[in-house]
Amino acid sequence: MNVFRPPGSSTLPRFRPVNTRKRARNVAIVLAACVALGGAAWQFGVNSEDDFSTECERDEYVAPVPDPTVVNVYNGTGIIGLGATVAEDLRARGFLIGRIENDPLRRKIRGTGELRAGISGAHNVEALRSWQAGMSVVDDGRRGPEVDFVLGAKFDTLNDKAAPPPGTPQTACKPNTAAG
Repeated sequence: MNVFRPPGSSTLPRFRPVNTRKRARNVAIVLAACVALGGAAWQFGVNSEDDFSTECERDEYVAPVPDPTVVNVYNGTGIIGLGATVAEDLRARGFLIGRIENDPLRRKIRGTGELRAGISGAHNVEALRSWQAGMSVVDDGRRGPEVDFVLGAKFDTLNDKAAPPPGTPQTACKPNTAAG
């Protein structure tokens, strides 16, 4: 038995026509309620005078200690003496410096620079990346742990403070004990 149509008529149910005035009124009521709630939240929550900062303290990043492996500093820029300056800065940060000269491959490096090493130099590559994160890593297949630090066109200076290389997971957030 079909409750939508009288007996003897079509077997398909009859659909009510859409009442556009009712639908428009309902949409307007919902939008007005959202605007009112948003305005109240802004007035009493976001715009309040209390400081609800979500800052937290993290342990300071400590750069990996470089192995006593030779780091060659190659200048791939046109700036005379930049390789020697960077080599002294790296020596002050605990790296053992080998050769300081122009890039023997004479590649045009448009970025910050390159770190060329093999698999056994991976630890020193990570230690060097913490002082200059913009360097691209090139696995040149060498067998020894020696690393080449090649300066590119956009190289400026080494970081003053060690920073985690890109892709390093951050340490857990600790509650800020100084607030309060």
